[in-house]
Amino acid sequence: MDRSMEQQGDMTQLLPDDALAGVLARLAPRGIAASRCVCKAWRDIIDAHRILRPDLLPLSLAGIFIEFRELRYSEFFCRPPPRQGLGVRDRIACSVVDHCNGLLLLYDSVANPVMGWEMPLPPRPPPSLEMECLLEDDYLVFDPTTSPHYQVFLIPRLNSIELETTQIKPTMLESEWPPSSYLMWVFSSVHGQWEEKTFIRQGPPAGTIAELSPIYLCDARRAVYWRGALYVHGEQYFVTRLSLLDSTYQVIKPPNILQSAGSQDCYLGKSKKGVYYVLMHRNSSRLQVWVLEESRDGYAEWMLEHDIDLPVPLPRLNYRRQAYGPWILQDVNYNEDKRITIYNDNESTIVDHDSEWNSDDDALDTEDMVGAGNHNGASLLGLHPFKEIVFLSSGMRRGLAYHLSTSKLEDIGSIYPKYYNEISGAFGDIQDFFPYTPCRMEYLPSKTLF
Repeated sequence: MDRSMEQQGDMTQLLPDDALAGVLARLAPRGIAASRCVCKAWRDIIDAHRILRPDLLPLSLAGIFIEFRELRYSEFFCRPPPRQGLGVRDRIACSVVDHCNGLLLLYDSVANPVMGWEMPLPPRPPPSLEMECLLEDDYLVFDPTTSPHYQVFLIPRLNSIELETTQIKPTMLESEWPPSSYLMWVFSSVHGQWEEKTFIRQGPPAGTIAELSPIYLCDARRAVYWRGALYVHGEQYFVTRLSLLDSTYQVIKPPNILQSAGSQDCYLGKSKKGVYYVLMHRNSSRLQVWVLEESRDGYAEWMLEHDIDLPVPLPRLNYRRQAYGPWILQDVNYNEDKRITIYNDNESTIVDHDSEWNSDDDALDTEDMVGAGNHNGASLLGLHPFKEIVFLSSGMRRGLAYHLSTSKLEDIGSIYPKYYNEISGAFGDIQDFFPYTPCRMEYLPSKTLF
C-alpha cells in the first residue's frame, strides 16, 4: 500500500460487505485464512458469509482404496456411515493409480469420487529415444488450500528388465542417477496440456546406473505431497524430494536397514508429523517406523520412532457374532457382476460427513483368539493421514489398525472380496492401496463421473 492509500485509509472499507465477501471468496482457502487475520472487520465478514469452509477440505479419513490383482475395479474399505448422505458411488471406472488430497489419478483421467466428476487427461507424450532403459511412473499433486488446480507428473525411473536383458553402453552404466538435470513431463490443469519440466539436483545422486542394479523396489512405488514438495520412492529405497517451488530436487538416503536388505514390505506415506517410512519385516512380526526430519539447509535424516514386535497371536473379531467388523469392504466387483448394491436398492453411499473413523467407538472382541498361523503374512495397508495409526492386512483376510502411541491393535473388519479365491486362483494379491481423504471443494469439470 503506497502513502496516498495510507493517508486515505483502507479503501476496502468503502465496499459493501457483500462485495468484499465476493472478492475474498475468490481466494484459495489458505489465502482466506490469512485474510481472516488482517483485521476484525474482515474476520467478521468471512465468518458471517461462511467463506472459509474447513469441512470441505480433505481433513478426515474416509477409508482405504485397495487394488486386488485380477479384479476389474478398485475396492473400498471403510466404516459404514450412520446415515445415507453424500458419498462415493458404487464403483470407480478403473483401478486407482494415485491419490492426493481427495483426487484420484486413474489410468487416463483425474476424478473426485465424492463430488462425482472425472476429467480426462490428454494422450501421454511419446517416449524419447534416450528412454530405452527408463520407465515413467504417474503421480498426482493437488493442494486445495492453495489452488483448485492439479498436476500429474510422469517421473522417469530405471527399467530393471531392460538393464538386465539389453546391451547397455558402458558410458550409460557409469552415468549418475538421477541425472543432475532431471527432465520429466508434467500435466497442469491450468494449461490443459503436457509440458516438459526440468528439476536441478542439489547434492549427490543415489549412485550410478550400474550401482543401482539389481534394483530393489517396494511392492508399489508411492509418493507423498507435503508442504510444497513431492517425495517419491526411488531405486533401492532412495527417496527423491522434488521442490515444486524452485524446481530443484534432492536425493534422500533410506534408513540404513533398508540399504542392506533385499525386497521388503515398505511404505512411504504421510501422517501426523509429516513424511514417514514404514517397514514390515517379511516372515516376522517386526514393525519399524521412521519420520523424516529436515533442516533449513537441506539436510534430511530418517529418525526411528517405533520399533515394535506386534503381539502374536493377533486378536480378531468374533466371526460368529460379527461377520464384518467396524469397517466393511464395499465389494463392488461382486456387486457389479450380480447387479446389486450394498446398502439399498438405489445407490451405495459409503462416505458421509460423519463417517470419520473414531477408534474409541470400536469394541474389539478378543474372546476368540486365533493362532499365529491364521494371521501369517501381515502386510502394510497404509497410514492414517492425521493420526499415528498403521493399517495392516492380515493374510489378505482382515484389516488391522495398530496405534503407535498406545500399542493398541484392532481388528477392524474383513477385507477379502467375495469369491476372490475362485477369481484370482494362485495370483491373489494386494497390488496397491491408498488411504482416501475426501475433498468437497467445488470444481467445474467438463465431464461427470457417474
